[in-house]
Amino acid sequence: MRWETLDGVMAGDYRIRVREEGRSVTAGQRYVAFYLEREGLLSERPILRGLSAGPRPQPIPGWLDGFFQNPVRFQGVPVELPERVVRAFFRRIGELIPPGGWLGLAYETFGESQLIHRETEQALRLGIPPILTPLGMCLFYAGCAFPIRDWSIAEGWREGPRKLQGFKPRDRERYLDVVDALWEEIRAFLRRTEGTSRPEFAAARRRVEDLLSLWSSRGADEAP
Repeated sequence: MRWETLDGVMAGDYRIRVREEGRSVTAGQRYVAFYLEREGLLSERPILRGLSAGPRPQPIPGWLDGFFQNPVRFQGVPVELPERVVRAFFRRIGELIPPGGWLGLAYETFGESQLIHRETEQALRLGIPPILTPLGMCLFYAGCAFPIRDWSIAEGWREGPRKLQGFKPRDRERYLDVVDALWEEIRAFLRRTEGTSRPEFAAARRRVEDLLSLWSSRGADEAP
């Protein structure tokens, strides 16, 4: 995937800056980092950093296994990115992931935990559907939520930290099948948590409203 084509592209009020950070020992794979720039200032650390598939043909068309951070820092000052910027950023990322490809976002961080990671992990522990977690919504913005797999137990060291892995559907038929199953899962969650006041459940129920709004704005039957 040609991530460098995103260099200079706008995500809300910010400009994306792309940097390659080396090659993997596995042929064709590389490390890539995405920074944000605003008014001439570059974020101190990337908003998203990860390992990406190379350009050669593979069984999986394309993927990015990453670590997302929000807030980011500019000149030592943490800046919490609004949801509209996060949405625009991941929409750009998703545009380069081909049908059948996937995007992974870690919620296990080995010492770099932020609120978005802790909230995602806690929500998953409570049985909240992955798409209704903070990182799950990022996968949805990228069009890589059909389905989402929770790697809560890594199957060997190669899989890295625990993560959510979201797939982009290969075709419209597959997309519609997954959406049906997804909404059944969401409806079951809503029935199970009706009348509860736990804040994690309340936050997840609000995300259902966001999903409905975003889906209706683009057409629920349209694959990302």
